[in-house]
Amino acid sequence: MNFTNLFRHPSGLVDLTPDELEGRLGPSVLVIDVRTHWEYARGHIAGAISIPLGREDQVVQRWSPDSPLVLVCKTGHRSQAAAATLFARGFEQISHLAGGMDAWRLARKPTTLD
Repeated sequence: MNFTNLFRHPSGLVDLTPDELEGRLGPSVLVIDVRTHWEYARGHIAGAISIPLGREDQVVQRWSPDSPLVLVCKTGHRSQAAAATLFARGFEQISHLAGGMDAWRLARKPTTLD
């Protein structure tokens, strides 16, 4: 993984606020949580799928490049890095939760442990 991608906002990446993401949640929205499995287990957005940063190949293998994705991490940096990797692999419709789960919790949005 290229660590400079942690702090670079990829061109084409759409920033979502907690309110915007909450308004989009539903069965047609694919939310991928790129935090560690341990972080995910301590609380995540309902319906989010855990695929930690560095394992983007799992996304490439499971979904087509035209699938709209929403990436989530703790602060927004890891989701930017994952987005850069996925853009390089041909994915085009990628959003992320700006500020990550820290912003989600600060906005008092619901999390789940399931």
